[in-house]
Amino acid sequence: MEHTQSRQTLAVHLETLKRNLEAVPLETLKTKYKKPFDKLCQDISQTTSAHVKEITLKDIRIRADFFEEARPLIEGTIQKSGLLKQISHAAFRRQDLVEIDRLALELKKQILDALAPFYEKHVCLYLMPECFTNPPKQPEFYNKASGCIFRNGTWIPWEIETEAVLMDTDETPINSPANSNAA
Repeated sequence: MEHTQSRQTLAVHLETLKRNLEAVPLETLKTKYKKPFDKLCQDISQTTSAHVKEITLKDIRIRADFFEEARPLIEGTIQKSGLLKQISHAAFRRQDLVEIDRLALELKKQILDALAPFYEKHVCLYLMPECFTNPPKQPEFYNKASGCIFRNGTWIPWEIETEAVLMDTDETPINSPANSNAA
């Protein structure tokens, strides 16, 4: 697992909580040491959220103009998974950063699975003028939602070139060279 700043900070907070719980009964922490204990719990909560967000959303590309369509899929998956509660227990009950990482990766997998139909819906052909020459160059696949082109077996971020035409699989491009000679 990558050692990000949020992960390192979370590790320190969890270790502090673990030491406190070993040295002082929980009821004493909640009463006599209420202010510092509440502050530590708040810090753990915020840092855990930031860390889990980093893991789950890392490398998920969604263009801003498609985000409102994807948001319910992401939020619904998070709520349905029940993993946030498990992550909270791993942090506050067991102080187990490895378990938090594992659960966050599971949540990421579930989010990616939920987004698969969304991404598939936005795949189109990426046509360049060379696609209309003899012999034609084979068109490539482009994902409008992620802004990526499929090359060499992987999706890579790609800016649409000015001479390129995007064509959904069920329509004919309006501005394609193939239509410019139509009678």
